[in-house]
Amino acid sequence: MNKFIIGLILGIAIAGGLAYYLNNTPAQFVNRVSNNSNTMDNKSSSPIILAPSTQLQELHNASQGVAGNAATEQASAPNYDFYDILQGRKAADTKTEPEAKVTVYYVQAGVFDTQNGANDMKAQLALLGIDAKIRSQQNNGKIINRIIIGPFKTDDDANDVISQLNDNGIHAKLIEINK
Repeated sequence: MNKFIIGLILGIAIAGGLAYYLNNTPAQFVNRVSNNSNTMDNKSSSPIILAPSTQLQELHNASQGVAGNAATEQASAPNYDFYDILQGRKAADTKTEPEAKVTVYYVQAGVFDTQNGANDMKAQLALLGIDAKIRSQQNNGKIINRIIIGPFKTDDDANDVISQLNDNGIHAKLIEINK
């Protein structure tokens, strides 16, 4: 029992001494910034709130009363306007190229007014090793079920599938979609 009490007291003393040492030594990462005339003057402890397109350089110059050439500052500082980027708008200084039109090809293997007919055709195509999807849409109050295969990058790939379907007695047609 005496050994336990001595060990407990010794452990508490070591932990207390270590805590005292760590609290009284100068911290390596705290207060490393010198307060000279080039840094911003933070007299209050409240955070700085910036407008959506304010850059840090503009805030720094405004706090020092520096009135420089705005064109030189804009050319030297990169424009990081994250609000525009997050909303899907491009930055003002980037040149945008028109997007190239991409043509995607699909094969329509049938159109059915009942879900059972569409499921039967999809099963028949699955037996041929062709993965098809049923796309349903409403047209004039009626539901139309289309059997769609694809997408294909070239019309040659789509035409190969059409010829395979024609060899098996299934009439199919090519559908082009420009994106």
